[in-house]
Amino acid sequence: MNTYKNETELTKSIRATLNVLGVWHWKHFGGPLAKKGAADILGIWEGRFLAIEVKMPKGKISEHQQKFIDDVNRNGGIGFFARSVDDVIDTLGVRDRFLFRRQK
Repeated sequence: MNTYKNETELTKSIRATLNVLGVWHWKHFGGPLAKKGAADILGIWEGRFLAIEVKMPKGKISEHQQKFIDDVNRNGGIGFFARSVDDVIDTLGVRDRFLFRRQK
């Protein structure tokens, strides 16, 4: 279940998770000179270019955003849409890093 009020809050939570994982990344801010459809979060994960487009559960994906993610994947990067922190954890295959045993 997604309990985020808005995309900004979700983005901050995703970035906090990436920080815990030690992923070098940055928030991409668009502008007139930016690549159309460029993902919200860009970085490097295990030597591969990483692009995460953040969307709220009902958020629509534009044609340019889909093309950008497709281009990243086609060129050997990891590109995906994240509607939750769980999407990031599962796509990067790090769920085991967030499972803890209770100490007796």
